[in-house]
Amino acid sequence: MSKKILMICLVSVGVVLGAYIYTKEMMFRNPENCKVCHFMTPFYKKWEASTHNRVDCLKCHVYTPLNAASGQLRLLVGGSYNSRPRTIVSDKNCLQSGCHDRRLIESKAISTKRGIEFNHMPHFTEIKRGIKLHCRSCHSDIVQGEHMKVSMNVCFLCHFKGVSPDQSATGCPSCHIAPKQPIVVKGKTFSHDEAMKAGYKCNQCHTEVTRGDGIAPKEKCYFCHVEKTEMYEDVRSMHLNHVTKNQLDCLWCHPRIEHGKIRIFEKSQ
Repeated sequence: MSKKILMICLVSVGVVLGAYIYTKEMMFRNPENCKVCHFMTPFYKKWEASTHNRVDCLKCHVYTPLNAASGQLRLLVGGSYNSRPRTIVSDKNCLQSGCHDRRLIESKAISTKRGIEFNHMPHFTEIKRGIKLHCRSCHSDIVQGEHMKVSMNVCFLCHFKGVSPDQSATGCPSCHIAPKQPIVVKGKTFSHDEAMKAGYKCNQCHTEVTRGDGIAPKEKCYFCHVEKTEMYEDVRSMHLNHVTKNQLDCLWCHPRIEHGKIRIFEKSQ
């Protein structure tokens, strides 16, 4: 090999390596540059207004210059471009030091703004209804105007799908604690505490706490797949591929289930 060819090869390698390092360390580190290639302005604005706005995109998202190059190649060769952005956020990125690393170590129940008792540990480490959950299974980007916000609709889907409208798959006390103080209902005082001690069940009064069945229609498959519904009935495989492996948001496929005081038993006069 002549010195000239060797020099050209070395220079080429240097240029490619330099471009790779510049892209990875300079271009990819600036979140605003993501909008140059990706249709993600709405997501960027939500990130900008969120509590994560001081965290670089690649601190959470798995994306490399190789991913970028392969995406551009697909666009160039096949003309294919997915206008519906989908990303993977590894659990280890959420739990890395300095971020949310205390969530599982502390493993304590917290009371949310809605008064719901919640513990991260069982949701993260246990199989729930046959599904291995990720951080993003609950902390998703489906809440309008929010970035990585918990959608209560995802909670309702897991807790109420497949059970009667007056029940929860995990039981009401798994989330709610009965009010300690008496309440006034239509001018009459009612004590949950006394009712529970007397042996009454929640659904004897709360006869309907949900509306909707949350069943994913087969037609939803065609939003992403062409004539590929043979796995529709295999619920375990569907969730393994879509939720556990690819972190798809539940509400991409499932309709919402409404939860609240939809119907309460009233004793006839």
